Amino acid sequence: MKRSLFRVSAALATLALAGTLAACSNNSSGSTDTKPSTDSSASSDSGAAAPGEDAGFEEQPLGDDVHVGPLVVGGVYFQPVDMEPAMGVSAAEASMHMEADIHAAADNKLGYGAGDFVPALTVNYTIKDKSGSTVQTGTFMPMNASDGPHYGLNIPKLEAGTYDVTFSIESPEKNGWLLHTDKATGVEGRFWTEPLVAEFKDWQWDPTAVSW
Repeated sequence: MKRSLFRVSAALATLALAGTLAACSNNSSGSTDTKPSTDSSASSDSGAAAPGEDAGFEEQPLGDDVHVGPLVVGGVYFQPVDMEPAMGVSAAEASMHMEADIHAAADNKLGYGAGDFVPALTVNYTIKDKSGSTVQTGTFMPMNASDGPHYGLNIPKLEAGTYDVTFSIESPEKNGWLLHTDKATGVEGRFWTEPLVAEFKDWQWDPTAVSW
């Protein structure tokens, strides 16, 4: 009888120990589950700068983007820049760097993806005062910057005033760019034959209002 009681007591002790261990295990796992999670990627993303945000410059628009033919044309300006090879006016002698950001419209039918940079263009610019007199004129050069390709140039010294800026855009065909026209690989559209014109009216320039 004593041996039987001993066995029963031992069994009960074993069960009690197992229950205690199980409870500890559950508490441990529950404690782990309630710890605040650290999402390193979210933390990293929230503090990351957007593309171009830390590029050291801020583009100023000449006006709203202009949709002309198969193109979307944006005009911007910011501080004069140094370029290689050296072309036109140096940064020290310029009022600003002006750019034509030219991309393909969604329905261009020329084989460009929507928003693609359109290469091989000749882009002439004209700046006129409000009397209609031409103040400056020239041809933008194709170039790359940290935010991508564009057409642009350093603009010579320009007095404060209100101006109309015009971009005249000649077809890539003028520079030898070809289009496939066969049934299997060809595009539906054709290049324009007369220059496309994008106008930015009533652009106000004040050299005392910029930081450069």
